[in-house]
Amino acid sequence: MNLFCFLPRAAIRLKLGVCLCAVLMGSSMVGLAQTGNNGGGNTGNNTPINNPQAHNVSTGNYIPPPPPSGPEIYYNRRWDLYAGAAYTNFLAGPALIQRSNMGGFDAAGTYWLNWHWGIQGEARMYIGTSGVFPNANGGNRNPVCPPFENSCYGPSTITGPRIMQYYFMMGPQYRFLRKAKFSGTAHTLFGNAYGVFDSAHLQGLNVQTIGLFATQWTFGSAFGGTFDYNYTPRIAFRIQPDMLMTHYGGTMEQNFSFSVGPVFRLGKLNTAPTASNDHGSRHRRWFHNPF
Repeated sequence: MNLFCFLPRAAIRLKLGVCLCAVLMGSSMVGLAQTGNNGGGNTGNNTPINNPQAHNVSTGNYIPPPPPSGPEIYYNRRWDLYAGAAYTNFLAGPALIQRSNMGGFDAAGTYWLNWHWGIQGEARMYIGTSGVFPNANGGNRNPVCPPFENSCYGPSTITGPRIMQYYFMMGPQYRFLRKAKFSGTAHTLFGNAYGVFDSAHLQGLNVQTIGLFATQWTFGSAFGGTFDYNYTPRIAFRIQPDMLMTHYGGTMEQNFSFSVGPVFRLGKLNTAPTASNDHGSRHRRWFHNPF
């Protein structure tokens, strides 16, 4: 009697076991199939490709995303080195009428303290020719003819003598415009200027008798700024207009100038934001991102 009661229960248990094994085996097969599909589509590299436009990588028409851009990318360099062709319009004597068009070069370097403030040093050289007072007699001045007096001369013997200027200046630079593709700065530079007005063959004639300044060192300054177009994070193209001020012969001269040329950015400026909320810390005060 006990044997006949046990057999139906054993059959039920056997059926339940077979069903459970079938379910487990089916789940395992589905998992293996999914793993095989994923592995076949990404051979040797489990990292997905950054492909937001869903390009077909297999046919070679995949276009990678552009590199990151922004002010923090283009202005995180410590040094700006600049060299360009320069021009200025200059009056080479206190009583002359004709101004001189002078060309030369401009070389500058800026050490950036942060995104906005830097210290700029600059050296310039200009060369050109200048008009002079009428002069004659082979450059021999009449002894009674005072300096800067043009009524003692007849037809000119010396015309368009060569003149040169050198500037060595330094001062603060402020970046008031900071975009991904362009920027603008303002600077105020102070230093010295050296004017050479007797480099031409003057046939023994004093430069002051024909209206030019004497060769001398004097005060020099520049008030202006720069406009940079960023070609890459390390290379930019600059336009730099300035008002040059000198003090030759005790008179104040104001002359317009500008230069154009490439800018090369070097070094590393720490512009990363800090996790600290301490507003009094020096690092946060100097290198925070105001934009």
